[in-house]
Amino acid sequence: MNIAYFNLIGGLSGDMLLSSFFDLGVDKEEISKELKKLKKIRFEFSTSKTARGNITSTHTNVKIYDDIKWEWDTFFQIVKNSELNESIKTNIINCFNILKIAEQEAHSEPNPHLHELGTSDTLVDICGFFICVDKLKINKIYSSPIPVVPGYVKTSHGLHETLAPATKKIIEKYKIPINFINNESNIETVTPTGISILASIAEFTKGNSLTHFEIGYGAGTKTFANIPNVLSLWIQKPNSDFYDYKNLIYLETNLDDMTPEFIGDFISRTLEEGALDTWVIPYTGKKNRPSHQLNILCDLDEKEKFIDLILRETSSLGVRVQKIQRYEVKREIVEVETSLGKIKTKIKYVKGKMYSIKPEFEELKRLAFENGSSINNISNQINLELTEKYFKINNKI
Repeated sequence: MNIAYFNLIGGLSGDMLLSSFFDLGVDKEEISKELKKLKKIRFEFSTSKTARGNITSTHTNVKIYDDIKWEWDTFFQIVKNSELNESIKTNIINCFNILKIAEQEAHSEPNPHLHELGTSDTLVDICGFFICVDKLKINKIYSSPIPVVPGYVKTSHGLHETLAPATKKIIEKYKIPINFINNESNIETVTPTGISILASIAEFTKGNSLTHFEIGYGAGTKTFANIPNVLSLWIQKPNSDFYDYKNLIYLETNLDDMTPEFIGDFISRTLEEGALDTWVIPYTGKKNRPSHQLNILCDLDEKEKFIDLILRETSSLGVRVQKIQRYEVKREIVEVETSLGKIKTKIKYVKGKMYSIKPEFEELKRLAFENGSSINNISNQINLELTEKYFKINNKI
């Protein structure tokens, strides 16, 4: 799993995000070639090394050679009609939807004028970002809280606080955390384009653990007096000497008045709903009652669903919640040939090498029934065949 973390040190904009990828070593010519799958736009990247405070970073100037004044419909149309792959298109359109809805709500107009957003550099920033994400095969993106300073700024929409109206709408809707900086004022640190990109794909958090990482720095155009106008991109790449991990949610609650029938049915329900694992631990509760501790492991974005399921479908009055890390080995289900026919097996890999192979229990049951034998005998025979086929006797596994 490739994981990316954006540390928004002093600002956030579309060109800063793009610059951080170029600083990391992404070939801007390859990204430019992909962007030219968007017909009509004419542009050129110009990158340079610069310093913001004491941080050496890359600044990208997007030179636009067309004079197209884009509208929302043509934004969507050029992306849909492009030759970009479908996953990139989906991410871009999702981002544009977030930005459009925010502009509509901020200005109380069904089709607000784009002003600064209506030139091709908006397309280049947004589309370029998601092309970079696809190129680096990034599976998960995290971001620090956004930096905001007090005061006001002047734009084509008039005077407003340092968060543009559309930016503020996105922050409110997606509950994005803010880091208030008080040693600077009257500057716009976060642009609508930048926040719409990360709101569409990133999880905002105050911290995250990374190992085996590379770092790129993207600089904003302006130089601020008291804060470095820069963000950093940290990418964790797979390391064959380590294990992948995921951030997961662990839920637990105590049940002292549910029958085994209801508990068993609830476990099946959670697994059908997508829980990664569900189990119960018996214990003696208050008044010496035989009770059960219910435990559920799920993905981060499934937390609310399973809390709701517990509180609706069990006798629980409350749920304990923890965010945990689970280290994992790679595993896959493959069909292999045996003397009794093809069966599905689970292969486990440790640090990139095949470590074990195990037949699925339902397959052993099926073979036992078909051959009029016991599951134990079938298991012994199949495991012997798999060991001889995939592991030498003297192999240390």
